[in-house]
Amino acid sequence: MRFCGLGPGDGVPDANTLWDFRGTLIRVRALDALFTRLDQAIVAAGYLPMSGQIVDATLVAAPRQRNKEAEKAAIKQGKSAHEIWPDQPAKAAQKDVDARWMRRSVWTSTADVASSSTSTAGSAI
Repeated sequence: MRFCGLGPGDGVPDANTLWDFRGTLIRVRALDALFTRLDQAIVAAGYLPMSGQIVDATLVAAPRQRNKEAEKAAIKQGKSAHEIWPDQPAKAAQKDVDARWMRRSVWTSTADVASSSTSTAGSAI
């Protein structure tokens, strides 16, 4: 928001408005020219867009798992849920063997790290 000069109380267009505007820019073949001009403005302001990567490592709460010692050992060995519970496909589908214990403040819980990354090469983010 700060990048665009917006504050918490400022009105912003909804997703459909932005989607429609993008579609209009594509139809009139102005989208590439707009981003070329944006890149020029960023470089003129003293920023040098090279390549970068944005990584989102959001913690997502996962239900507490009550695994037996043998199951915990198999998870630590890197086995998949379907390898640990081959005769119980429904149980295997509901188990998250990638969840790990995290400590956040004074709370301890299991969590998944939902991560995604976006890479850019030579264009502004």
